[in-house]
Amino acid sequence: MPSAKKLPAEKSPTPQALCSVARQQLLHMDALLDEVARNYLARLHREMAELTQALEIHHSAQGLSKTALKDLQRILEEISHLQINPERGRRKDLKKIDSLIGSVQASMEKW
Repeated sequence: MPSAKKLPAEKSPTPQALCSVARQQLLHMDALLDEVARNYLARLHREMAELTQALEIHHSAQGLSKTALKDLQRILEEISHLQINPERGRRKDLKKIDSLIGSVQASMEKW
């Protein structure tokens, strides 16, 4: 049985080649960050607009029940206690806003 030919060993990439690939990947990540952030903010803005519209429609169509008024009072309290620092641009601040939107949606769905 003939012996298998060995393939020539691949050359390890040069430091310049590695830096070039790393730079391209970082630029790609930067573009992904922009796209994800844009889509995330668009979703939050859309949800806020839907909540505002639902509140207006619900209020004008049938008024608010006692339960809805209590929920609305609690929602206003949660909003007033929201502590964020926009200048810092932290993920945890976005999470707080996202969580609050979810809480308001859950409350309004019960109405």
